[in-house]
Amino acid sequence: MKKLRLMQITHDLAIGGLQQVVVSICKTIDRDRFDVSVLCLRELGDFAGDVRRLGIKVIHLPQKKGGVDYLSFLKVAWVLRRERTEIIHTHNTQPFIDGTIGALMSGVKTIVHTDHGRPFPDKRRYMLAERLMSHFAYRVVGVSDYTSQALIKYEKISPAKVVTIINGIDMSKYDIHVDKAKKRRELGITNEGQVIGVGARLVEQKGLQYLIRAMPAIIREFPGITLVIAGEGAYAQTLKNEARGAGVDGSVIFAGPRLDMPELLKLFDVYVLPSLWEGLPMVILEAMASGCPVIATNVGGISMAIEHEKNGLLVAPGDPAPLSREIIRLLRDRELGGLYSARSLKIFKERFSAEIMTKKYQGLYLRET
Repeated sequence: MKKLRLMQITHDLAIGGLQQVVVSICKTIDRDRFDVSVLCLRELGDFAGDVRRLGIKVIHLPQKKGGVDYLSFLKVAWVLRRERTEIIHTHNTQPFIDGTIGALMSGVKTIVHTDHGRPFPDKRRYMLAERLMSHFAYRVVGVSDYTSQALIKYEKISPAKVVTIINGIDMSKYDIHVDKAKKRRELGITNEGQVIGVGARLVEQKGLQYLIRAMPAIIREFPGITLVIAGEGAYAQTLKNEARGAGVDGSVIFAGPRLDMPELLKLFDVYVLPSLWEGLPMVILEAMASGCPVIATNVGGISMAIEHEKNGLLVAPGDPAPLSREIIRLLRDRELGGLYSARSLKIFKERFSAEIMTKKYQGLYLRET
């Protein structure tokens, strides 16, 4: 059987949920049916090595020096022709626009696009551009029902084009044993109490300022508690200032970008994601796969994975009071946390594996669904 030449097009392969989806597809796709490559439009990133070790070609688009490259679609078209690509799968706005125009110029027959979740309405020019590009796509995928409905409502994309495919991750990475004492020393945790953790981009969207504002109340109940924030981003200094202003900087560790999140998740007693908006964040699925109890805000598609008081706790966004209250509740009741963890792991295995996700995408690449 002839292999179909499939190219994943993304901004980069940096540490992030979108990029993990790309890596998971590369790991679990049927390599007897598809010859896969990845095109990075901006930079390579930490996951590029993981993809290359799979024997998959990673291409970095030549960059314009200074300013915005409004003709990058010409470079994309050149790459698609050179690689004799037959199918493209684009991820988020710029790859959708440049990838689709490049595909039309180079004769690519099948275009699949995934929107990984963002606040709607977005900038008008982006929504108009995506609506136009959707006419040429075979399918436009939302990673949650919330995202799919937003694409239909705000971008006016035809409902016949839009499908929901829930994110999935590789379970094997999270079924591990960790020396917790060693990991605590590595992170510089000197307190002896429990550990709250989060791994996310340090941007306003993730609502981490509200988690930091919740810490004084949590520390009053658990003086030895530590909050570990793993990640990097433009909001880093703002969050550090927030911790200092709240007088909790001695209990908050900014761990920077990490490639060992599976190990950190085994250390955390509670995983907290206080986002202001989301699609379906990969970090929630990672916590579920790791058996780490989750508290999150009830935004976007999070409720597709975490059901309040069934396998985790959900709170309203933008408010530290309910966040601190539910964190304290879960830290006090370890039995409840264990119950939520067991239920989450079961739900993960049934719904959120990388294999399930990739099979659904393969159906789109083959135009079977």
